[in-house]
Amino acid sequence: MAKRKLSLKQRLYLRKDLRQLLAQKKKQADILRAIAKKYGITTISARWYYHSIVRPARPSPVQEAAVSGRTIEYRSQAHADNATSLRIVHEVQSIAEKNFKRFLEAKKLIPKWQIYVKKEAALRKLESKVRSDLRAVSNKASALHRKIRALTSG
Repeated sequence: MAKRKLSLKQRLYLRKDLRQLLAQKKKQADILRAIAKKYGITTISARWYYHSIVRPARPSPVQEAAVSGRTIEYRSQAHADNATSLRIVHEVQSIAEKNFKRFLEAKKLIPKWQIYVKKEAALRKLESKVRSDLRAVSNKASALHRKIRALTSG
């Protein structure tokens, strides 16, 4: 009967456990038995995970032959293109970091700005009320002045 497939989360934890056991300098056989028992898999399956940690995937002989068959000029051109691409990537990252920093600084200033905008609106409203009060008082004063002149001149 076939064994069930481990979920992605289980595989991640399995690899984490493998790394921990490797760091403890335990024997391969002990590690494989412990992993197989813990995750309910065979020791052969555990060995596949073990080798994926100990010996990461290498290019196949066909790929290596294809790479070695290329000319030196092509390699140097590919290297130059790669270097140019990396430089462009670094420049874009640098610009993005600067813009992000500026964005964060602006974000910090927005609450202060909002307070000032509200205060400005309140003061403008107060200013308009004071101007209308001033006009009313000025009109009353000029009306009284005209009455006083009419009474004293006649």
